[in-house]
Amino acid sequence: MRPPLRENAVSYDVAVIGGGPGGLPAAIAAARAGARTILVERTAALGGAAASGLGILGFLDRAGNPALGGIAQELVDRLVAVGGSPGHFRCPVHNSITPISPDLLKIVAVQMCQEAGVDILFENELLDVDIDPSDTLRSATVYGKLTKTRIEARVFIDATGDGDLAYLAGVPHTLGQDGTHTMQPSTLMFTVTGHDLDRFFAFLDDDPEEMGIKESYAVDYDVDFLRRTPGHCFIGMTQRIAQARAAGAFTIPRNQFIYISTASDRQLAINTSRVTRIDASDPVQLSKGLETGYGQVLELLDFMRSSMPGFEQVELSQIAPALGIRETRHFIGEHRLTMGTLDSPTTSEEAIALSAYNIDIHSGTGDGIDLQVVEEPFGIPYGCLVPQQVDGLLLSGRTISVDSTVFAAARVMGTCMAIAESAGLAAASAVETGGSVKDVDVARLRADLHDQGAILPGMPARSAVGVHTY
Repeated sequence: MRPPLRENAVSYDVAVIGGGPGGLPAAIAAARAGARTILVERTAALGGAAASGLGILGFLDRAGNPALGGIAQELVDRLVAVGGSPGHFRCPVHNSITPISPDLLKIVAVQMCQEAGVDILFENELLDVDIDPSDTLRSATVYGKLTKTRIEARVFIDATGDGDLAYLAGVPHTLGQDGTHTMQPSTLMFTVTGHDLDRFFAFLDDDPEEMGIKESYAVDYDVDFLRRTPGHCFIGMTQRIAQARAAGAFTIPRNQFIYISTASDRQLAINTSRVTRIDASDPVQLSKGLETGYGQVLELLDFMRSSMPGFEQVELSQIAPALGIRETRHFIGEHRLTMGTLDSPTTSEEAIALSAYNIDIHSGTGDGIDLQVVEEPFGIPYGCLVPQQVDGLLLSGRTISVDSTVFAAARVMGTCMAIAESAGLAAASAVETGGSVKDVDVARLRADLHDQGAILPGMPARSAVGVHTY
């Protein structure tokens, strides 16, 4: 007789589904606030995109002022202490970059959860939800190792990135960019070693046109900036990519090459893979996207060795454990932040996080990027985390309710971490009061966040920590 699947049932105050930047701080914050908390992650590691080697954006605004504090800064401080990050570096293009070690981040993330009392459930995929007649989310069923686990909770937090939990719960949503539904492309991140940056920089001295950002906002983005800034992002090689494409040796729909520093000067993260025209919330398209990404890794290694001086002996170090997804579903919340409401009084007065990155839209059909500078950081109101039509659920990370242009700035890891901390504290507050997440006292939430180090509009500013200015 065939043995049946095992079935478990557990109960918590707060259940966070997804252990990436939108979930990790949420679970830690909820547990520290006294809520019994479980964090469910579908892979074998916490960190999400941060576990790919991709540097974290969003810690500093365009003027170099800190925009993130709290758990996000604590995570970086702890990484710095173990050699997992050199801190924050200003950037003329990205405002700031915070290089990290992907593997040390996985370790520190688990340590922070353990210390807070978070129960972690690795390698479990969301399977189903239960909604009661009052449209309140009561349970979620996850599956892993031949076991279905039914999780009951007072409040759930969707940190799945694609909003799988909110989708199953019936929260209204759109797909992709407003008007076109085109989604920004995905990337399979990987890291390399064996490069010689001194030789590469000498090549750029002789051929400065291969420094790819020529827009007026990128003042001082030159070879000297790369030399003096350990935490940097290189964008360029436009001419050599065009030459390789003409010769049939470069088929990736990307017009520039991008690498990003990591915590180690012996390792670089390559952010040049580009998988277009897929809906990564569809499992078949996601799988095809991964197939495409793996092929692009080999093609990029060949390009580096043949066309980038200093990269002739480069070796593959690690491929990210998952495809990096920029955009899929956008959910509709009690408040939807739009470009027209960024500067409204409500946005500032009810902000529970700051977004300090620029509007960065990668073409989902072509090979370019549309980057628009955001001079001042903007707030994200609490209502963006509260979904319409379903109670007992909060949106976190890139699932929040914003238009697709605002999303292009707010989607980066640093901002998602700040949003997540506020979601965790809000969930714990709703549990404490016995009320709905819709009725959380936003003024109290903002005060609690500020007390724990968060940076918010209308609150006293905090000094920069770990900021490098070159």
